[in-house]
Amino acid sequence: MAQLKLRIKKISSKKPVTKEPGFATRVLTNGTAAFDDIVKEAGRNTTMHKAELRMAFELCMDSVTEMLKQGYIVDLGPIGKIYPSCSSGWYEHEEDMKLADVKPQLYYRAGDEVEAAIKSAKVVWAKAGDEEEDDEGGTTPTPGGGGTTPGGGTEYNEGD
Repeated sequence: MAQLKLRIKKISSKKPVTKEPGFATRVLTNGTAAFDDIVKEAGRNTTMHKAELRMAFELCMDSVTEMLKQGYIVDLGPIGKIYPSCSSGWYEHEEDMKLADVKPQLYYRAGDEVEAAIKSAKVVWAKAGDEEEDDEGGTTPTPGGGGTTPGGGTEYNEGD
């Protein structure tokens, strides 16, 4: 398997707590791998027809969705695990907590192979003129750590 090479770009950013101006890093991507592209790539190593592979993936995703709805942590084997989660503010007193302040979320923990691919990635500065081919829309990274972006992707920042 080829080593992952992350192209890093310096961007203006504000420190989350103090709003102090500064800089952070952002990974430039090659865009989003579409579902059909993943099915096509997976089909290279099998005699299954592309339509059969697509149906198998879709059936698995239907099962993942159903298991999440039933409150399970979903183990996707080498891909990783998906956990139901929530976010809310911090409250000094229990009685101040309101259900309306809780927002459902998903938490993803990568499997060992996926985690190893990221941790062993070679990090290089992007060349002048390199631009991200991201169809998810522009986002601002979280300085000092990776996080889920407003566009839905995950950014990997220097120091992760």
